[in-house]
Amino acid sequence: MHGGIVPVLAVMFLLAMIIIAAGSALQAATGMGMALFAVPLLALLDPALVPGPSLCAVMTLSTAVAWRERGAIDRRILAVALLGFAAGSVLGAIVMTLLIGLSLSRIFALLILTAVFLSMAGLNIRTGNLTLLIGGTASGLLGTMSGVQGPPIALVLQHQPPERLRATLCAFFAVGSIVSILALAAAGIFGIGQAELGLALLPGVPVGLAIAPILARRIDRRRARLCVLAISALSALALLLR
Repeated sequence: MHGGIVPVLAVMFLLAMIIIAAGSALQAATGMGMALFAVPLLALLDPALVPGPSLCAVMTLSTAVAWRERGAIDRRILAVALLGFAAGSVLGAIVMTLLIGLSLSRIFALLILTAVFLSMAGLNIRTGNLTLLIGGTASGLLGTMSGVQGPPIALVLQHQPPERLRATLCAFFAVGSIVSILALAAAGIFGIGQAELGLALLPGVPVGLAIAPILARRIDRRRARLCVLAISALSALALLLR
């Protein structure tokens, strides 16, 4: 029995690293894709891989990209949005403690579908302190519960210049992932086991970063965005139906 389990686990982690590598490459090449692409697929593979372990990969990738593009980060926007994110993370962790013992697959699926809807909504939102706080709070809640942080804050920042948008979002995700992990740990939902799973996913990040320059020259960003949203929605529907 033990001999049969080891190969299955090895294949699962290989698939998980491939998913992380693909999501990292998409994120680094196009500015989106890591969480929306990777999280629902990881949840299909094994619900234990989200949200905590997947947040470890998001944190690592976002830190690398934010450091590379640190000169373009808008620190005022980042500070205000992170205040909201902290509040949303605490709320998300509290909700997660209330859900302990329940099957979270369908809840993850509904949260991911919400994220897809927000990404496609096309709402015209101005970037101000209030909208930054609201967007940050929504991202903290969604990110801590599902591992998908981006859509609410991306809506608020959508009119920023591309370089500032990408750099500021990556800095937001890097710090936000740490905040979410700490909130989950304080709630007793992220521990040694989840940290080990997170570490097992990390090799996919540098592989994705290495692929990203090649992908950036060959991919159409609009089509890539639509493909990511479609894969995310279909994966979430599969989670709901299984």
